[in-house]
Amino acid sequence: MTIRAADEDPGSMLLRVEVSIVGSEPAIWRLLDIDPSLTLDRVHEVLQTAVGWRDSHLHSFTDTDPYVRLRTVNGHIREPRRWVPLDLLEDTDGDLPETDSALGQILTTGSGPLFYEYDFGDGWIHRLELTGNPPMPANAPRARLLNGARRAPLEDSGGIGGYHDMLDVLADPGHEEHEDLQAWVAWIAGPWQEFDPDQLDIDAVNNELALLFPAPSANEHGRGSESLTQELTNRMSPGLRHEFRSFLHAAGLDGPATVEADVAVAMTAPYLWLTRRIGLDGLCLTAAGWLPPAVVREAMTELGWAKDWIGKANREDQTLPVLQLRESAQRLGLIRKIKGKLVLTSAAKRLLDDPEGLWLFLAKSIAHRHRHDSERDATLLLLLEVAAGKRTEWADYREAVAFGLGALGWSTRSGAELEPNTVQAILVNAHEVLLNLGIFNDRFGLKANTVKAPGQAFARAALHS
Repeated sequence: MTIRAADEDPGSMLLRVEVSIVGSEPAIWRLLDIDPSLTLDRVHEVLQTAVGWRDSHLHSFTDTDPYVRLRTVNGHIREPRRWVPLDLLEDTDGDLPETDSALGQILTTGSGPLFYEYDFGDGWIHRLELTGNPPMPANAPRARLLNGARRAPLEDSGGIGGYHDMLDVLADPGHEEHEDLQAWVAWIAGPWQEFDPDQLDIDAVNNELALLFPAPSANEHGRGSESLTQELTNRMSPGLRHEFRSFLHAAGLDGPATVEADVAVAMTAPYLWLTRRIGLDGLCLTAAGWLPPAVVREAMTELGWAKDWIGKANREDQTLPVLQLRESAQRLGLIRKIKGKLVLTSAAKRLLDDPEGLWLFLAKSIAHRHRHDSERDATLLLLLEVAAGKRTEWADYREAVAFGLGALGWSTRSGAELEPNTVQAILVNAHEVLLNLGIFNDRFGLKANTVKAPGQAFARAALHS
């Protein structure tokens, strides 16, 4: 007598599938339980997530090993079946749409393996072999990783042979190409995960697989309920989301996002000084629209900036720190210019004697007040790097933000990656705020800068706003 578990559906079985990258040594493989009703377009998403690709190249499925020549049987050659995405159907004859075939219809007992090719240039061939049909429990995930070994090869590393050669060079510090290849690997791998060929986080993969098939209740909340980091994550391709989420976890966003009163006073000092100097009655500008020379000199002296500035420091148009502070305060919603005067906004008036409130106001403003969506995205990516607190060079911050902007789909009009100078220009306003708050301490980005706990807390407060 067979006893069935109460949560099993007697009519349903899973596909237990072993996936291996052909030619990998040591083997790169995954063992998955997959819902047989998944069509091949969804299986493609499962494989990209489980193996760890970025879904940035073309792909196809076939029931014949691409590396094995077809043999004549009884005078006939069986044509291989090939399933492709809908946008490739127009370019090929005889191919089938991957959206119309379920994995359980193709990968059956005695059918032989199925092959999945990713990146027709590098030719990453994955062999999918059915190893069993375990029962499908009620509410079972539609795809789950049971076991496996090693991360996916790097994208664009030249196929399995090129990838093996790359690993050999990386393991040999004396190789003439070692340093150049290290730099290339860091550039391709990106800032969110260090490259480790032996790394595989099964729990993280299963979290990503679960997100591919959300429960209906998970879709009931509109976009407005998303956090800033969730919204960024959801806009990335599935191939990059898992890397970004691992970075978010490492950034410690669950840490404190509050500030002590004395720290708030120190951090907001420039904005607090300016708003108090303008006061409730406002401050008249010169006929040319600049701050009066006496006020510029007073700002440079009282804020401690004069010692690092060459010149008289009494003309706003020639005194960059004061000019940037005034423009920053306007962008952040603290002050505005009306009929030749600087006046406080209603928010600034409420915060004249509330440094902690001002600190929170600035955190919210830096996250939400921007001229362009690209500036918003760049600012949020920069704040994430500040919250993580692991970078010290401004160039590294800029490169990390550039990578993130590319992941979010930003590029030049010609489709090229954003140049460092372009990213620098996009970040200039956020950088000025972080300078004014003392989170960064080098206006020209030439010195090492270690972000301390108050700066990390400010970034977390901004990202939670």
